Amino acid sequence: MSNAHTFMFPTEPGLARRVSGRMLSGNQIIHFRPQAETVTTSPRGMAWAFGILVVPTEVLATHAPALAGFDLVRPLQNDRMFQVPEEAMARLVALMNDAARIARDRPWIIEATEPARALAGTVIDALLLGLSGGELRLDRGAPGRHRRIVARFEQLLDEQPEDMLSLAAICAATGVAERTLSLACQEFLGQSAVSYARGRRLDLVRLTLLTSDPSTTQVTSVAMQYGFWELGRFAGAYRLRFGERPSETLRRGS
Repeated sequence: MSNAHTFMFPTEPGLARRVSGRMLSGNQIIHFRPQAETVTTSPRGMAWAFGILVVPTEVLATHAPALAGFDLVRPLQNDRMFQVPEEAMARLVALMNDAARIARDRPWIIEATEPARALAGTVIDALLLGLSGGELRLDRGAPGRHRRIVARFEQLLDEQPEDMLSLAAICAATGVAERTLSLACQEFLGQSAVSYARGRRLDLVRLTLLTSDPSTTQVTSVAMQYGFWELGRFAGAYRLRFGERPSETLRRGS
């Protein structure tokens, strides 16, 4: 997003998520480099209980130096991870939960300009006050180069969504050796390139089934469209990923 800074943090204890090649958990807040592509993954079966705040650049320019004691709006070369004091993190999470309850149960409150502005201001103040007492955790890895490799990999998958790409084909398209690709994918995606590509194709199969007419669509043809020729293995992988058979997804389609 342009003209904005994005912050992400867990809102429940015990959760972990790989974000931009680093593990985000506990009392941590990650500050994303503006206008940079980010990939996140989480351990299988773990809920997405994370807060995401998008703060306009002009708001940070006005308030961050006074509240946080450091310049948040200077150009960033990479994402930044902060370890926030427990009490400050608890206050931020409580405010996020309050905002979620209001949005769910009493949406008319935040439809009004003044209450919405007051709530947003309170949350942003809590965020910046937490960062002001936090410790910046430096990343001594090679996230910049690996991020670019993963971005090229993602672009390849976008350009060839239906192809069952081999590891050799992925390496050739991204211009890196297998070991380098493996390190980048494990760091940013938490899995191998081939596994991630297969998961992306399974996601596309599911999307196609959900948006297809059950009376005129066959699961087999959709699976083959996205490179799944061994239908028994496809059905098992699909059920493992989505918790239901592809035929059940199709029956719920439009």
